[in-house]
Amino acid sequence: MNSALFVTKRDGRKEAIDLDKIHKVVDWAAAGLDKVSVSEVELKAHLQFFDGITTSEIHETLIKAAADLISEDVPDYQYLAARLNIFHLRKKAYGQFEPPALFDHVQKMVADQRYDAHLLEDYTPEEFAAMDAFIDHSRDMTFSYAAVKQLEGKYLVQNRVSGEIYESAQFLRIDRGLPVRELRQRTSSGFHQAFLQRRFDLQVISANANYGWCSYPDSSVQFLCTDRSW
Repeated sequence: MNSALFVTKRDGRKEAIDLDKIHKVVDWAAAGLDKVSVSEVELKAHLQFFDGITTSEIHETLIKAAADLISEDVPDYQYLAARLNIFHLRKKAYGQFEPPALFDHVQKMVADQRYDAHLLEDYTPEEFAAMDAFIDHSRDMTFSYAAVKQLEGKYLVQNRVSGEIYESAQFLRIDRGLPVRELRQRTSSGFHQAFLQRRFDLQVISANANYGWCSYPDSSVQFLCTDRSW
């Protein structure tokens, strides 16, 4: 691997590729997983690096390298690839790994005309803060690679021409429920925790029920409750 290769940053700047930084990201994604090899993922990815490669391309190469290693013998590569993918999606959506506050996120999405403005009319900043308090973004790290690809390909608000991503998984779970008026009467943390912990089966149907998106009037979801403890 030629360490003199240059990488093109998201803002267009070029700098020498930082292999230690890449190692830290892969090592983070591999934490707690069984029988996965950080060095094997890095070696497989490094063979595909080239001068001028973008940071986004580096991350996509790492994701593919990890996904290619998924097997019956070492199934945990599916979680390593998923974590790398979640990291990548968040960087694309927010410019950083940590998501913003829910209210700030909804305000920006409404301002950019990606969420319907009635979300800010129907809920107060205090209600958004209450919902934000029990969102656990670390749940993203429990997804398998197949689940993340389904999420990315079908459900996240995005520009399918440019590839821009505008939200992450836990915000998706909250924001899709906000337009449902009944949710306002069930603002207890118990209901939301049941929703966020996936004690609901989601079946995609076509019934012209608006999510609160500005440009997807035919999208809808049917929620089948599998746990009424809330």
